[in-house]
Amino acid sequence: MAKKWKHLLGFRCTCCGNCCREPIVLVTDQDIKRIMKHTDQEAKDIVNFYKPSEIEWSKSKPGWIKFKKGRRIMGLRRNEDGCQYLGSDEMCKIYEHRPITCRRYPYNVEFNGKGQVDFLSISDSVECPYELDGENDPEEIKALCDWEEEEENPYNDLVDKWNESEKSKGKKQFLKYLGFD
Repeated sequence: MAKKWKHLLGFRCTCCGNCCREPIVLVTDQDIKRIMKHTDQEAKDIVNFYKPSEIEWSKSKPGWIKFKKGRRIMGLRRNEDGCQYLGSDEMCKIYEHRPITCRRYPYNVEFNGKGQVDFLSISDSVECPYELDGENDPEEIKALCDWEEEEENPYNDLVDKWNESEKSKGKKQFLKYLGFD
């Protein structure tokens, strides 16, 4: 059977900036560490905690943090133009240190038991005027997905432990719990 998605490996970004302008980018503690090292910002200036009404992320998915004022999910802080790291030239100001989610974008991908691409699509979360004249290696996509999982799983475990705590706590305490002062 032909792999109907194979042509999508030709994705090429046209640098429109829409993917940095519209969605909320979820981050892990490791993403924050990379960004802090590059920007000298404090964690509190890198992230925001978004309400369920502010993001399209199922409440059954991992990453929701229990706070005194309800559940929130941690993502990159935004300004009126979108991601705070989107430059006026529509380019990422922290490109080499960007979150893994941004590195894997725009692909939605599933792998089979042998680690090969079983399904691949391009996210429709934003309008993206991409071209299909690029070259993307499935093995590199797999490596990014593995890296993403290696960082997400321990972070989600930390969130689960936080959520099991009996005490109601705030955002500052959560960042301290993650190791940020």
